[in-house]
Amino acid sequence: MLVRLGVSTYSYWHFEGPRLPLREYLRRAYEDGFAGVEVLVDHVESRARSYLKEVRRFAFEHGLEIYAVALHNNFVRPDPAEREAEVKRVVEWLNVAYELGADVVRVDSGRWGTVKSFDELMARRGVEPPLEGYSEDDAVEWVVDCLYRCLDAAEELGVIVGLENHWGLTTRAETMLKIVRRVSSRWFGVVMDTGNFVHDTYSELEAIAPYAVMVHAKTYFGGGVWYTLDLDYGRIFGMLRRHGFKGWVSLEYEGREDYSSGVRKSRELLMRYVGGGTCG
Repeated sequence: MLVRLGVSTYSYWHFEGPRLPLREYLRRAYEDGFAGVEVLVDHVESRARSYLKEVRRFAFEHGLEIYAVALHNNFVRPDPAEREAEVKRVVEWLNVAYELGADVVRVDSGRWGTVKSFDELMARRGVEPPLEGYSEDDAVEWVVDCLYRCLDAAEELGVIVGLENHWGLTTRAETMLKIVRRVSSRWFGVVMDTGNFVHDTYSELEAIAPYAVMVHAKTYFGGGVWYTLDLDYGRIFGMLRRHGFKGWVSLEYEGREDYSSGVRKSRELLMRYVGGGTCG
């Protein structure tokens, strides 16, 4: 199994405190010994082509590949105009990914928003009831339709749309597979997040592993912010090996320990399993 180990810029900033320039996160990834970087859209300071070219050049100068862009979106919206706006947004970020040389754009299914507090959502392990008058089947239809409407641009640009098992509609593998099995395209796949199935972690990961185009590897040094999973990466990498996964494993460090040590400990942990990759 040939995989490469990279890091998401999210690993250095968890939506709290000041955001640093994107170049600073790239520099930290280089100093921490990673081969590539996944860029969280919150860290992209401009979508101007001149800016994106300079970011790509900066990454090249540091021996880094920008392999993915991570987007937050929500297709679980009853209003067709709102869903259309979300599709347009995904397509805009597919173009950003193309300019940066990234192969994957991480997207979410979205969620109902009936649980307003994210802390409460985490306490409920990501499960929330549908909006009154609608069902999960309605949401699945919306997500499938929106994904298909993103795929013409994805194919034209040569950028893969990767649906993550994130909170909301894709909290459970069963519902995620209802979506994934209906979207037939070489430019679509799954971003398998090791920390986002908190019920039957390994059986649920096994269910989506055959579709994985990228993996988010969670670590929790110092304890997690909302929860901590004691993940068996030997078992997870064995699973990926069985399904023939070849691609980027992207660290998403979610521990309370300071980034400066937590990220490096995470890299050391994951490098035990990445064998045969190009990082190091």
